[in-house]
Formats: sequence, C-alpha cells, structure tokens
Amino acid sequence: MAKREVVIVEIRLTNITKAFGERKVINNVSLKIESGSFTTLLGPSGCGKTTLLRMISGLETPDTGEIYFGDQCVFSSEKGINVPPEKRKLGFVFQDFNLLDTFTLEDNILLPLVLSGTPYKTMQEKLQPLAASLGIDSLLKKFPYEVSGGQKQRTAVARALITNPKL
Repeated sequence: MAKREVVIVEIRLTNITKAFGERKVINNVSLKIESGSFTTLLGPSGCGKTTLLRMISGLETPDTGEIYFGDQCVFSSEKGINVPPEKRKLGFVFQDFNLLDTFTLEDNILLPLVLSGTPYKTMQEKLQPLAASLGIDSLLKKFPYEVSGGQKQRTAVARALITNPKL
C-alpha cells in the first residue's frame, strides 16, 4: 500500500459569532485546537456544536471572526476572506454518514474525486489501497443498504480521506 502523507495543522478560531435571525447560536467563540490533539465538543442539543463544525469546514459562514488552519486564514469577516469548502482540504464525516443509497460504496467514496475532475485511473489508484486499509475492499460494489453500520461508517471515513485532506 502506498504511504499516505499526513499533514496535521492547528485550527484557530477567533471571536466567531453566528446568528440565525434573532437567535444567536455562537457568541464570540475563540478556540485553539492544537496540532495532533483530540478535541470533543460537548453540549445539549441546539447549543451550536454542529454549527461550529460547519463553519470550520466552510459549509456555514460565520457572521464575524476569523478561522485559521495553521498559518492560512480560511475565513475573516474583517478581511473579506472565505475559502470555499472544497478548497479547505478538510475531511469531514457527518454523524449520519450522508451516503447516497443509489450509489455503490465505491461511487460514494469516489464522489469528491469525480466532482473535482480527477482522472479515472488516478481514482482507482487511490481507492484500492484505502479501501483495503479500512477492510471494505470486498464491498465496493455493494450499496449502503446492503452493508452494516460499521461498514457504512468506514465508507464515510474513506470518502473523507480519498482527497488526502490536510485536516
């Protein structure tokens, strides 16, 4: 199996706020996640955990503040910077996995590469070793409804890793 390059960078949020209408969900949050650390967001339903993760990934736009991946600013309300999600080089696994039931596991994993226009040969070169390392290489032609919850989870992880994200 080809060796995967792992790049770990610090994530830094400064004075992040987000409101939905009159409801302020994130209020002046500053957070530093050290390179190589393990961080957990805990709190009751509706307190903003998912909103915060969506802002880090670029799927949601903060109202104010800044977000850095290492030395790279990916969002700044003051500087007018908002790097789109696909350019942030971030792997993200949703709680419900977001697998498409009409796609095979292989198609679900390769979707980010297809959307980025990666050549077929390159996609296959990346897919096989990754699927083997996660123990799902024999399941690639199956559909999500044909596999277990753990196999779905590993498929979602493979989809997050197939682009070789920085985070």
